[in-house]
Amino acid sequence: CGQDKTVRVWILCTGRCERVLEGHEDDVRGVAVWGRGGRAASCGFDKTVRVWDLDAGSCVGVMEGHTDKVFGVGMSGSGDHVVSCSWDMSVRVWDVASGRAAGPPLVPHSAALGSLHSIKSSSFIFRESGSFIPMSSLNNQGNIYSGPTSLSQDAIEHHRKTEKREILDIALTSEGNTAISGSVDGTVRVWDLSSGAQVAKCEGHSDWVTGVAVTPNGSLAASCGRDGSARLWTLSGREVRKLQHTGEVMGVALAPDGSRLCCAQGKLVVVWDCNSGQNVRALSKHSGVVRGVAVSGAGDKIVSCGQDLVIMVWDMARLVHERTLEGHTGVVRRVA
Repeated sequence: CGQDKTVRVWILCTGRCERVLEGHEDDVRGVAVWGRGGRAASCGFDKTVRVWDLDAGSCVGVMEGHTDKVFGVGMSGSGDHVVSCSWDMSVRVWDVASGRAAGPPLVPHSAALGSLHSIKSSSFIFRESGSFIPMSSLNNQGNIYSGPTSLSQDAIEHHRKTEKREILDIALTSEGNTAISGSVDGTVRVWDLSSGAQVAKCEGHSDWVTGVAVTPNGSLAASCGRDGSARLWTLSGREVRKLQHTGEVMGVALAPDGSRLCCAQGKLVVVWDCNSGQNVRALSKHSGVVRGVAVSGAGDKIVSCGQDLVIMVWDMARLVHERTLEGHTGVVRRVA
């Protein structure tokens, strides 16, 4: 999804665009797919959240209530609820069946919320089968929640109290109980979502944290930032490794088993060995700055996107380019 106001569904193995979903009246900034496939949610600058039937290619619900641009969206594991975050400084939880808010908005920020991000799904979201992939331009993605809950007010309040308050990215472990957040305050924080408690604060970045990731089982977390570094963390807050780049790192993605880290830096996708800290290879084919990177659920594909308006698919084992997906008419900022 992106500047062209569309949500696009792709077949990964062929690179074919399966559907173009239209309805948003402005830039589409976020998209998330139900883990079982068949349903997706999107959000955008038109202040709405929309739910789509991917098989029929139709919009089945429009959620209205945000008073400003909506930047991130996610779907619960059950598919019954959608969560969104907006520049109106609120997080809202929506009931999919009724299309109504599941409760009052959470307004934890005195500065706007930037995005929610999921380990399984975001601007580029894999079905569990690895086939359908909705694409997202100019997008930081939504969080997948296990039920009708959202990032706790206590969690966001810690970021709010700092001089620089926007939370730029968040990642969730597969069971949905632990979240990793990154902020312009330069910190990475680990949250217990069941209690709303902060369980760790990871410090080391000297500038904005632009992206975070975590393995499905929570064994390893990663972050990246404007300070040109990517960092690996335990969920107890211990820094495992610092991986220095030559410029700002825009996004990170971990292999499911935690063996490799992929980073979006400049026009490159830089692949690191997490165990040794060695730079395995820098993948070069993008003609513009790479804005986002993701690894498939099976760990066999890397997907990247950027300012050149294309999405590229790479083979993880051979570290070679497989195909380029074209169709978006605006910058593609995030994939997941």
